[in-house]
Amino acid sequence: MPHSKRGQSLVEVALTLPVLVILFFGIAELGFFLFSHVQVANATRVGARHGSLCRLNNNCLGEPGLANLTEVVESAVYDEGQALHMSGTNTQVAVQPVLSALPQVGTPITVTVTYTHSSFLISDLMPMFPDDIPVQHSVIMDFDK
Repeated sequence: MPHSKRGQSLVEVALTLPVLVILFFGIAELGFFLFSHVQVANATRVGARHGSLCRLNNNCLGEPGLANLTEVVESAVYDEGQALHMSGTNTQVAVQPVLSALPQVGTPITVTVTYTHSSFLISDLMPMFPDDIPVQHSVIMDFDK
């Protein structure tokens, strides 16, 4: 009799352990995804803030020796997104408007950042989940003085 109960426990563990492992990795992957989402939102906000200050810093139009607005915003986004290793290969930064003249105070600037979150835990265990998940965030600010 005691041998059959030990065997029953082993079967129960063998049946429930894979489900619990997948559940654990799914929760961990969700945490990584939420971290990516927060980092992308912060990086977008910082990029928009740097862009909105271009009138103050004289770097809106790419005067000699200075970067243009898109380069300023991209640099700020990549600096803020270092925890995710944001770069031109896994991150796209779009800045509107494309300036040909110095913007007026109060003109809106829109910064959109799209980051590709690479899933490395759950997608290996469950092939139905995608390897890469896009994370996108947009921020609209007004140009400051």
